[in-house]
Amino acid sequence: MKRATLTTWRHLLLPLTALVVLGAALLSAAGNAAGAATDGLEGLVPGSPGEGIYGSNHLAQMPDKAELIFDYRFEGTAMEKPFSDDVLLDFTRHAGEDQGFDVEMTIFPQSRKQTVGPVSATNINPILLVFFQRDVSHMSNGTGGSQHYFRNVIRRVLQTPDEASVKAVTIDLDGHQVAAREISFRPFVGDSHRAQLRGFADKTYRVIVSEAVPGGIYEVQSETPDEKTGEVRLRETYRFREIRQ
Repeated sequence: MKRATLTTWRHLLLPLTALVVLGAALLSAAGNAAGAATDGLEGLVPGSPGEGIYGSNHLAQMPDKAELIFDYRFEGTAMEKPFSDDVLLDFTRHAGEDQGFDVEMTIFPQSRKQTVGPVSATNINPILLVFFQRDVSHMSNGTGGSQHYFRNVIRRVLQTPDEASVKAVTIDLDGHQVAAREISFRPFVGDSHRAQLRGFADKTYRVIVSEAVPGGIYEVQSETPDEKTGEVRLRETYRFREIRQ
């Protein structure tokens, strides 16, 4: 199987990545961007949500071999009942001087058990890959719109300066309160196609990052309100639970 690469933050939203997160394969984008920096963080706009999410090396403290476990929950008034399962990311460091990892991803092992990978990750936690690809797939299926369009809108907002998008928070990690940053953004709120987007126009994204969390990402979440009642119509959450070595 081909090994996909995550060398730059932009590749998380590039349509050429050809991700099939719910399928059995994950193909690489056709080569890395020319001139990509070794740390993969070039091109981030200061003060933007993208800088808040991707502006640090998520994998700097990862051991050579480990598995990150995330709790997954999909809920809201649009669903008959909530759906819960796990997402497992199995990291194995590359041999030699390469500091990257091969990452095997198991999606929903308790109910569907879809295995994806290996993905080659240098500094970006692949849970973001899973999150954003599933997210744009949901919106495309729900509206009939193009995944390419949704990716472009999200990518543009991630590169737009917005100091208010980042705030300091504390999280509970193994019974201890630790410092973290919450990055939130609403990419479709002013969209010219708002009518076609339905409730997704007011969708909010939240990402919580912390150097204290193995893999750097504590939680990723999207929340779509009901247009009429304001209740949560759909909420999708991935939250870090533990690391296994």
